[in-house]
Formats: sequence, C-alpha cells, structure tokens
Amino acid sequence: MQKHRVVFEVNVDGAEQWQGILNNVENVQKTFGNEPMEIEVVAHGKGLGLILKTNEAMRERLQSVSGTGVRFAGCENTMRRMNLKREDLMAFATTVDSGVAEVVRKQEAGWSYIKSGA
Repeated sequence: MQKHRVVFEVNVDGAEQWQGILNNVENVQKTFGNEPMEIEVVAHGKGLGLILKTNEAMRERLQSVSGTGVRFAGCENTMRRMNLKREDLMAFATTVDSGVAEVVRKQEAGWSYIKSGA
C-alpha cells in the first residue's frame, strides 16, 4: 500500500484561516483512515503565528492534531525577520531553514502539496 505524504503550506494569518487548515488536515486523516500517511504543516510569513506560543486560542486543537503524528514546522527565515527564537514556538513544533524551500523539497520528493488559506 502506498504511503500518502502531504505537505500543507501556511502563510496566512487569522483564526478562521487556521481553523480551515486544521479542518483540511483532519479531513485527509479521516479519508485515508488507517492507510500509511505522513503530514507536515509548514508555517512561514504571516502563517507562523499558527504555531507561536501566543496563539492560546488554538493551542489545544494544535496539540491534539500534533498528537496524531502531524508535524508542524516553522520557517527560521521568518523567525529571524520577526526576532523570534525556537522557544517562542509551541513545544511540539520544529523548525526548517526556509519554509518555501521545505515545500520545494517535499514536492521534489513526491509529496502532495496543499496551499492553505487565501
């Protein structure tokens, strides 16, 4: 059975947009059920706010989704531009050197790409 690999790019701000992104992630999980899958959500630009510790409103849902194996990655370029450190991200989040480059790498490796937001 083929392993599904999906990368979601998040570069938009706002709770409504972010809820929609998480809905899409959960819908992919439900649709593929127990089939092997890997999901990564790459947050950069305005989308980095999704995984910042200051995003209290969504912390519980993000932790829940992360607990299902979804990887959340923040862009180090955006973090530098915003004067943020790794500690400013939620504990379950990781970082990548460049959000856009991470998406490119995933696509080159055969991952399905989902552009989230506006």
